[in-house]
Amino acid sequence: MSPRARHHSVRKVCGCGWRRWPKCPHAWYFSYKPRGGPRYRFSLDAELGGHIGSKTDAEKAATDLRSAINAGTFKRAAEVRQERTELAAAEAARPAATAAVTLDRFVAVYIERGPKASGKATWKDDEYLLGTLCAHRTADGRRLGEWSLAAITEDELEAFHAAKRTAGRAASTLNHLVQVIKAALRWAARKGYVARSPVSDGSALKRTKLAQRARRLTPERETALLAAAGALTRGAGVRLSGLIIAALETGCRRGELLGLLWADVNMERRELRVRAENAKSRDARTVPISTRLAAVLQMANLDPAGRRYPPTAHVFSALGEPVKTIKRAWETCVLRAHGYEPQWLKGGKLSAESRATLAEINLHFHDLRHEAGSRWLEAGMPLHHIKEILGHANISQTDTYLNAGRIALQDSMRRFDAARGKPVAKSPVTEHRPVGHDGPDQAQKDPLH
Repeated sequence: MSPRARHHSVRKVCGCGWRRWPKCPHAWYFSYKPRGGPRYRFSLDAELGGHIGSKTDAEKAATDLRSAINAGTFKRAAEVRQERTELAAAEAARPAATAAVTLDRFVAVYIERGPKASGKATWKDDEYLLGTLCAHRTADGRRLGEWSLAAITEDELEAFHAAKRTAGRAASTLNHLVQVIKAALRWAARKGYVARSPVSDGSALKRTKLAQRARRLTPERETALLAAAGALTRGAGVRLSGLIIAALETGCRRGELLGLLWADVNMERRELRVRAENAKSRDARTVPISTRLAAVLQMANLDPAGRRYPPTAHVFSALGEPVKTIKRAWETCVLRAHGYEPQWLKGGKLSAESRATLAEINLHFHDLRHEAGSRWLEAGMPLHHIKEILGHANISQTDTYLNAGRIALQDSMRRFDAARGKPVAKSPVTEHRPVGHDGPDQAQKDPLH
């Protein structure tokens, strides 16, 4: 081989003379040694996965290869094939690894790394609802929590939802279940526990539209409720009467009020600050303090020794400490306000008779929020102001929430009733009748003729 041939960056190693290389069928070889690096020498056909015939094409390929080597981005075809094989093996092994993750284990991880880590105020509700999913018994008698997460199908989830509906769970609870399950499965797909969520767009596992709740609190019932709340304030650990008034005066949710600190109360500007971590929408907002609520807050800002509470104390706690729940205090208050003495069993549960009476009364703490908004609307407060106080995302939500259209219609009818009987003209309206109806002289009396 001639010296000229040996110094070519692309050449052939066949028995053909170098003058015949452009026409012979053998592969071109690439040879290159970067400064300070190893020598590269290989067949272009084998490396690039196809036959390169012309020398021009071979030299172009060699130029690209040298650029990649110098830039440090070049990998031999064997290395690429090895990486692809290892990746395919890892992908194949991934379902096997995640198949060992049971629903019980996944729920524990999801709650810890999802809702709880994000600071969601209601993460315990999510944990409870997903716990009912894990406790569900499937057709083979096993707990669903024992199943592999990857083995749970849409059909099993729909069967669980149907079982809860048959058991008489409230529509709002069923909707919350659907929301929590879908959120957990979307998180599982994002984190690689499953390839995709088993819940499809056409699934029966979907939220249903609830009938709008229109429970109102009459002044008489409000008085009875506050009297019952005042009687148990000392032993309940919560200033329940103040909490009820605050809900009616601010429209705040129960959790927002229980999380309120004295640092959030500005009596000079007559404002409450609902912090983002307590707000359902995760957005902080400012709520004006009414005269009625201001009087309650001034009285509540003293501890049993007559000293003012520090800014870090909770507003509606009897001793400034955080209150976890008001369930028992509220249910006792509602039953007594309606003339019924509750019967509490061991374990802190109401008797069956007391539960039935409570269900018949059908008054929830959240109804106070509805009542506040409805009263503001009936008093003439603009709807967009109510939206801001309640912390709704848009005014259509407030409109639906308060059934503003129905209230406005009733208000219009009240104004009509008030105006009924008042003269709308100074003289009676002349009744026009057809000519000749009352005699021959009618045509002359009719001003239109």
